[in-house]
Amino acid sequence: MKVRERFAEMMARLVTLESAVYPSQSPPANEPAFTHIPGPLPILISAPHSTAHWRNGRLKKEEGFTAAISHYIALATGAHALYTHYQSEKDPNWHKAAPYKSALAHILNQQRIKFVLDLHGMSNRYKVGLVLGTINGRSCPQHEQSIIQTLQTHGFCQVSLAHARKLEQLQWQQFIVNHPRFTGGVTSHTVTRFVSQEVGIPAAQLELCTLLRVVPPHYQRYERLLGGVETVVSTLIALVQNLSGR
Repeated sequence: MKVRERFAEMMARLVTLESAVYPSQSPPANEPAFTHIPGPLPILISAPHSTAHWRNGRLKKEEGFTAAISHYIALATGAHALYTHYQSEKDPNWHKAAPYKSALAHILNQQRIKFVLDLHGMSNRYKVGLVLGTINGRSCPQHEQSIIQTLQTHGFCQVSLAHARKLEQLQWQQFIVNHPRFTGGVTSHTVTRFVSQEVGIPAAQLELCTLLRVVPPHYQRYERLLGGVETVVSTLIALVQNLSGR
């Protein structure tokens, strides 16, 4: 398959997967607000903010295409995926007790998952493409350097917070480890903190800027700008494979 055709197929597939997510709708009666995609690989990709969610009486917007990307990677690698597909009454990444976390713990134990990669979306205003949060190394001490190396191997460059703050515009190929706002759970009850500290399984939080995850309508007009989406998806596929030992 030609490169352009492969690119178009990937973008179309992401759009299709995202169309099955209803970010502003409450789940029907007796239905969960999330979906589990099972797989043979003992790695789980989580996307708890793929739909709108309530936090402290405020409805926070979804982090678009995190569901589609997690589902796509699961299908491509055989990993598990868990993501919200309806609006959440509790923020899975903020509230200490939430249905999403209960379901996640059950899956982790039942399927003997070895690592959880928790995907999130941040805005472009942080000027970097990715932020890796490992609770300052505590959530996955045996994996952090391997994750960083995988990102670097696929064209991403680690920079400091001081460097990022001096950038005048987004540099999506650059990433930060443990940005003060995205540590993975130093002070909040994140999925990464829950998995690593309460379930006892290594985990990491990965924030993707808007440019690296959102496929706009009529995306064919923006092919030049969507190379980042293709790059991050292929990088995450490689990361899952590396974490699984394949």
